[in-house]
Amino acid sequence: MSSEAPVSANIEEYLEWIYRLSKEQDEVSTSDLARSLKVSPASVTGMVKRLAERGFIQHEKYHGVTLTEDGRKVALSIIRRHGLLERLLVDVLGLPWHLADEEAGRLEHHITPEVEERLKLFLGNPLTCPHGQPINWIEPETNVRLGSLEPGDTAEVARIGDESAEFLEYVAHLGMKPGARVHVAGRSPFNGPLLVRVGEQEYALGPEVCGKIWVTPTPPVAATDESSVAAVG
Repeated sequence: MSSEAPVSANIEEYLEWIYRLSKEQDEVSTSDLARSLKVSPASVTGMVKRLAERGFIQHEKYHGVTLTEDGRKVALSIIRRHGLLERLLVDVLGLPWHLADEEAGRLEHHITPEVEERLKLFLGNPLTCPHGQPINWIEPETNVRLGSLEPGDTAEVARIGDESAEFLEYVAHLGMKPGARVHVAGRSPFNGPLLVRVGEQEYALGPEVCGKIWVTPTPPVAATDESSVAAVG
């Protein structure tokens, strides 16, 4: 079957989630899709077969699901609309940032390319959604997971990999929205939680949380050399 046939909202949703998950983990399994889309494993199995027949994905048993070029094109198109809608909802309409993902998901399949282009111009061609996800999914090579940092490292929060309302509320409570500066104060023994300082607060964050927060490492702020200042004076 040709991939030129009309693409339904359901197909768009699957391709979007395959792409999203591929950015957070090495392989995308059918069980991952069932959990993310909140559908039964049997539903995923049937859709994966149809997506493969249309040339949108490749699926090898025990090796996960990967997008073809056609599948990637559709996924990036819907992700772009999703990010623009989130910007509209948060920046213009004032919707709380932890609710934007779900609301954008309801709207993203129903806007035309013309509306998308006008929305982009109206918003000033934003590069990321409110959660830091690149709207055109050009991931900076400097971005790493928070959990990869070492004690003494500093970084700026770049994006949040989990856009569920519960996780976003938690991240906001920590003060770790994109743009926030964080300092790794230490790590608990035996590969325990990472001790992260945000402003005046320090938090112990486990591997699950640290794996969902992407940061851009930054050089530490140099301490003022008082002796040098005195010498100059």
